[in-house]
Amino acid sequence: MSEHRQRSSLFGALKQILKSQGIRYKDLADIMQTSEPTIKRLFQEQDCKLSRLIDICDALGISFNDLTGIASNTPVEPTELTLDIEQALAANPSLTSFFILLISEISPEMIAQQSQLTRSDVYLYLRELEKLGLVRLGKQDSVHILVKRPIRWRLNGPLHHTLVRVNQNFIKEALTNHADGGYPFYSASRLFSEYSIRQLNDEVERLYQRFQQQAALDQMFYPASQLQPYKMVTTIAPFNVPQYFKIEKFNERGCSGSSIPPDNRPASKAY
Repeated sequence: MSEHRQRSSLFGALKQILKSQGIRYKDLADIMQTSEPTIKRLFQEQDCKLSRLIDICDALGISFNDLTGIASNTPVEPTELTLDIEQALAANPSLTSFFILLISEISPEMIAQQSQLTRSDVYLYLRELEKLGLVRLGKQDSVHILVKRPIRWRLNGPLHHTLVRVNQNFIKEALTNHADGGYPFYSASRLFSEYSIRQLNDEVERLYQRFQQQAALDQMFYPASQLQPYKMVTTIAPFNVPQYFKIEKFNERGCSGSSIPPDNRPASKAY
């Protein structure tokens, strides 16, 4: 569904360009030396082969980068599932895991291999997801995901504990990998005005949109073998520092034997 959404954005941008330049489908067909029904069918089916898109861009006198730039201005709207569906998923943690792997572009065959599931197991999980209206099973074991991605889960909803566990484990792993020279990890606390925080939150939102749009483009133009899941976690929120850094009374720390200068004697200076 992410590929479908990105194709819609690209062809939506093409339609904007056609309208702004006063070019009809018939005019575009003449420029590309093809028929008007062919152009109409291409826009209806949103045939997003890269070569065809580049041909259209050339005919309109724009670059493909220009087209993606226009399309990227369309914000990605996350899908929010109904509360009933989230409750049904929360009641079956394995079904939740199966669904999250599935919308992460991991095939049912790969899920079965990684989790040592039988073909019957996979079918039964897919049937449960179909009953919830999340997928549709087609011919020859094909699976069609019926919800647009990304999905925005309720942070205080039925899957709250699952989300907390996954994100805590992910951040712990990210910290470890960063310490070992892996991917970057940034964490800081400073004093800000409300105005500045609103500005920074807008920048984070733009980064989130960029993350989603680039993922959709990569899934469109790269083979699955060259893709792997990445996760982005960002937040800017009030930080109650004393809540996280508790200090015990000094004489309760078990520090007997420490050399502490008496109150009536100046401490020695270190040079």
